Order: sequence, then C-alpha cells, then structure tokens
Amino acid sequence: MFGFTNPEIAVFMLGLFILTIMLGFPICFTLVAMGVFFGYFAYYDPERMQSIFDNRVFDLLVNQTYSVMANDVLVAVPLFLFMGYIVERANLVDRLFSTLQIAARRLPGSMAVAALVTCALFATASGIIGAVVTLMGLLAFPAMLKARYDTGFSSGVICAGGCLGILIPPSIMLIVYAAAASMSVVRLYAGAILPGFMLASLYVIYVIGRAALNPKIAPPPRQEDIDATRRGNIVIMMLTSFFPLAFLILSVLGAILFGLATPTEAASMGATGGIILAAGYRIGSIRSHDIRPEWVDGDGKVDEYNPWHYAIGVGGVATIILYLSYYLFRILAAWWFDMPMPAERTLPMAPGISVGIAFAIAAAVRFMGDGAPLLSIFQPHSRWLRPLYAFGGQAGLVGLGLGAVYLLMFTVLDLNETFTDHEVSWWAFDVSFFTTLIGYMAWRGIDKDGLKESVYLTVRTSAMVCWLFVGSWTFSSVFSYLGGHGLIEEFVLGMNLTPVMFLILAQVIIFLLGWPLEWSEIIIIFVPIFLPMLPHFGIDPLFFGILVALNLQTSFLTPPMAMAAYYLKGVAPPHVQLITIFKGCMPFLSMVFLAMFLLYTFPEIALYLPKVVYGR
Repeated sequence: MFGFTNPEIAVFMLGLFILTIMLGFPICFTLVAMGVFFGYFAYYDPERMQSIFDNRVFDLLVNQTYSVMANDVLVAVPLFLFMGYIVERANLVDRLFSTLQIAARRLPGSMAVAALVTCALFATASGIIGAVVTLMGLLAFPAMLKARYDTGFSSGVICAGGCLGILIPPSIMLIVYAAAASMSVVRLYAGAILPGFMLASLYVIYVIGRAALNPKIAPPPRQEDIDATRRGNIVIMMLTSFFPLAFLILSVLGAILFGLATPTEAASMGATGGIILAAGYRIGSIRSHDIRPEWVDGDGKVDEYNPWHYAIGVGGVATIILYLSYYLFRILAAWWFDMPMPAERTLPMAPGISVGIAFAIAAAVRFMGDGAPLLSIFQPHSRWLRPLYAFGGQAGLVGLGLGAVYLLMFTVLDLNETFTDHEVSWWAFDVSFFTTLIGYMAWRGIDKDGLKESVYLTVRTSAMVCWLFVGSWTFSSVFSYLGGHGLIEEFVLGMNLTPVMFLILAQVIIFLLGWPLEWSEIIIIFVPIFLPMLPHFGIDPLFFGILVALNLQTSFLTPPMAMAAYYLKGVAPPHVQLITIFKGCMPFLSMVFLAMFLLYTFPEIALYLPKVVYGR
C-alpha cells in the first residue's frame, strides 16, 4: 500500500490549519475540509482505487460522525446548554444581582462582590461565557458605573466572573475534555469543585481588599441607597432569587457526585428544573401584575373561562401539594426520628384515589367558592391567575381521556400477561391526569418566545460542538496517520524534560493558543496531543485537565484576543474604551496564575474529592 505518511506533511497540515482559522474561516468546517483533503492523499492507494470516491478517508469521516452521534457523554451537552439558556431568559439574573447587592451592602466593594457571586452562579448554571458576560454587562456594569465605581475595575469584575463557568461544574468544557480524554465526567466534576471555588474566592478577596485599601475605585453605597434597600425584605428576596438557582445547581451536582444519576440524567433534570423556574417566575410576575398574559386584554379584563375547569385545576394543584407535603413529612421524619424512608414508587393508597381526591376538592371549590377558609388557601388571589387554573383543569380532563385510551390499548393488545403487576396499568389515570394538568399550566405560563429562542440557541450551539468533534477527530486521525503525533511526542520526549518543565511547556502552549482560538478548539484539537505523553511524565490526566481548565480562563482575559473583553465592549456605554477593559482584566489574570501555582503546589486541591468520594 502506498501512502503519504511523511511527518513533514502533518506539520504543514497543522500550520496551515492555524493560519486558516486566524484568517477567520469557520473552525468546524475547516477541520472537516482539511481532514478530508490531507486524508485523501494520506490514504491514496492507486492499486485499490477504482473511482474518485474509492478512498478510506470517506469511511473515516462517516465512522467519526457516527462515533460522535453515539457518544452518550455528549448527550449532556445540549441539556446543560438548554438549562443555561432557559434560566438566562427567566430574568433570574436581574433578581439575583439586586438581592446579592443588598445582602452584601456592608462589605467594601459590595456591588462588585455581588456581581462576582452572580456571575459565578449564573456561569455555573449556563457555562456559556458570552451569554454571562453580555448579560452582566447589561445589568451590573451600568449599575456599577452609576455607583461611581472605577471603569477598569468594574469591567475586570464582569469579565473575570463571567469566565468561571469554564471551570466550575457542571462545566461544558469538562464534558468535552472527558470525551476527548476518555475520562469520567463525574471524577472531573469532583476534581473541579475546589479549584473553581478557590479561584472565585481569590477574585472576591482581591475585590474586597482593593476596595478596602482604595475606596475611590469602589465607593460605599450612599445613605439614601441603603435606606431604599432596607425597605425590601432581604429574606424573601433571597428565598425567591438566590436559593432557587442555588438549589437547582446543587441538586444537579449532588445527583452526579453522589451517584444518584449519570451526568446525562442529571442534565435532563436540570433542564426540567430550568423550565419550572422560568414558568414559576413568569407566573409570579403575572400574579403581581408585572406581566400581562395573553388571556388578559389591554384594559386588564380576563377572558371567559369554564368555572368547572377552574375548580378541577384547583383540585389537581391542591392534591399535588398535599402529596408533596406527605412525602416531605416522611423524609423529614426519616432524618430526624429514624423512621423508614418512603420506598414506594407510586402515590399512597390505590390507583385512582388521588384523582378522586382532586375531584372532591374541585366539587367543594365549585359549590363553596372561597367560603371555606381551608379552600381559599389553595385558590389564587390574583384574578389574572384564575384562567391558568382553568387551562390546567381542561388539560386534566384530556389526560383522563388519554388514560382511558391507554387502558383500552392495554386490554386490546392483551398486555396483562406481559406485566405481572396488573395494578400498574390502572395508574394511567393518575399519571395522565396530573401530568397533563401541570404540563399545560406550565406551557401556558412560560414565555413562548424565550422558550423558542432557548431551543434554537441550544440546537445551534450543540450542532457546533458536535461538528467540532467530527472535524477534530477526523483531523486528528489523519494527523496521527501522517506521523504528526509521533513526531511531536518524539520531539518533546527528546528534550529530556522534567515533569515540571513539561507542565510549564504544555501550559505555555495552551496559553498562547488561547489568543487566536476558543477553548473548544484547544480542548478537542491540541490537548489530545499532550495526553499520550502524560503517563511518561507520571501526570494524572485529571490533574492535567483541571490545570488546563484554569489556564483556559486566561484565553478570555488576555489581550489582544480577550473574547470576554470584546463581549463586554459590545454592550458597554460608548465612552468605555477597549484598552480600559483590557487593563481592568490584568489583576484578575494574575489571580488565575496564582490559582494555577497553588494547584500545582498543592495537587490535592483537585485530587482530594475524587479520592475521598470515588477512591483511586
């Protein structure tokens, strides 16, 4: 067989790729095109070739595409992206920043601290650097400038805080690294928690220390601002803004780290939780008349609705609250009084009882209205919300019809012999009734435009990531076949580097690549070049991955290609110059280098949790 396996061609291939992307060509399609072009010559066999398409590079492209589509790890990527996009469009960040600003008002640089914590939480929930920096640039940056904060200091806070999503789980970058390095996402998440919070803490310490030493760059809030904030109930604000998002993030991470769910399953629950948060906040805004829903006209008059549908909706919601209270009581009793945890996977009592309870409450509501104090607790006090319950009741009736269809099919297809527990089929009424009731209420309550945009952005970003994998794996396979990986490995090993020198060399190369490239291209294309050399130097791939994740913070903060600075400049007031943003990022860049030094000096910062939770 004849093939061009000259390593010099591989080096030329790599250099041409870097030149091409610096000229602005799309990364993923450039990778595919160059992989196919150079692979065509690499796999060229004149004896085997019968047509122009009779070349193994096309089989390689198809196989790599299939491998990416069949990779279970990558399923978590669109789900986590969707969770971030839906939370972003729920106006939660605005509430969160306002709440934290009030809570931290007595600290030096309180607004900057609130912005950093908001960025960390939002970046953790979304992992989308551009979205975090842009949104915080629209919300927090003008507020900081209005409060007479230094422009460079404020811009550095926004840019640095917005990049934390690369490192703090559930990070999309760690999922991509795990797929490229064939590692466990769960162990990577466990290893990234302490370094992520260490970097965030260094940012906060720097902000508080600098504001304390030089109050001019971060003036304390004025007395009239403090008096205005005291009128708000900080406890209620924390319960409605900070804790829901924190609970969502901790639930997703806890389910992953404690083995309760795979990253994909936890991501799906996170996406569901994001939808619930978005719907809940919009319903809350409708309740307070801050948002006028489509069933309310311009004069505030509510559309007509069936009173029985409304009563059934109230009955269904009240029954769900009662059952959730029952399970909460069982769990708390198990924790506090050593009682057995609820082991049943169904609702208490027999099938259909819960639906009967819902209709009994509905009948009481229909005939007694608000007359009974107990019934008034479950009914909405805002007249704008009453049609929403009617929508739920209407959908619940449809759900009962679907349950009847299911039971009919169950009987006609004679599935009773297939399932040993015949009672399972009768739960169709309960499941269909409550699922359709809550689902349709959420559908009518959620912002349709925000949901549609979130789905579109998720699909677009996921497609980019998948095509990057297809292109990079094709490119890497051809590059390795040509002898590129072997040449680089031989060159590096021939330098007789110590592990410290190898780490420094690898991190310097990744740091320099961060100027023209984004983190996705670095992780997918260049990091795999270093991975085969890690065993030779005795370096843990998990430790190396966390160090790379820290290093990639610099790619967004280092001029001249600091993308976080460009994101902020795009939404900043016209008088804010790009050079000012660059200067503001420099102190935070030094915090990243300090975090990398601490991580190398004390590797247990990254390795301790994986060892404790999962062992070696």
